[in-house]
Amino acid sequence: MKGNTLLLLLVAVMLGCTLYVSYTNFQQIQMLRQENADLWVKIDSVQQICNKKPIKQSAAPAAKPATSGNTLFDYLIRWAEESEREAAREKAKQKVVVSTKYRLEDRYVSGRVQEPEFLGNQTGEVVLNISVATLGDVTSVNVRSVTGITNEDVIEACKKAALRTDFNYNYNHKENRSGTITYTFSAK
Repeated sequence: MKGNTLLLLLVAVMLGCTLYVSYTNFQQIQMLRQENADLWVKIDSVQQICNKKPIKQSAAPAAKPATSGNTLFDYLIRWAEESEREAAREKAKQKVVVSTKYRLEDRYVSGRVQEPEFLGNQTGEVVLNISVATLGDVTSVNVRSVTGITNEDVIEACKKAALRTDFNYNYNHKENRSGTITYTFSAK
């Protein structure tokens, strides 16, 4: 009898422990479900903020929003605001591509016309007068005309690129040949 009582007592203790663990797990699951629901509400509000079109701000600086105490929510809001600012900066930047062409009698480019390393953000055209030696090296570059480009760095980059351009050699012409290289900057 004593063995049965001890066994019943042991089963009752194990049942009690199992019930206690199950109850605490149930409470934790309920708490996690509530936190999950709260996070979804916050994520929905952040998505609504992200989807709104930016409002023009006045010249006065905006007040810094108060933090909610929930670091994840604050992080999401800061991330959304930074994403909006980055998108506005990217839109403000104008992508510029350059196309090149040359004109030089009885000569052709070995490879391709070198493109300038610095493009800037303006559109327009730079036409350069070039002089090419018998071996195909560009020996001198002068600006013929510039349209739409006011940045001197872009013009200098065009001159340097023209000097790096190589043409075929021609032993029939002992004197330098004159021609033009045109760099056209256009919005992408």
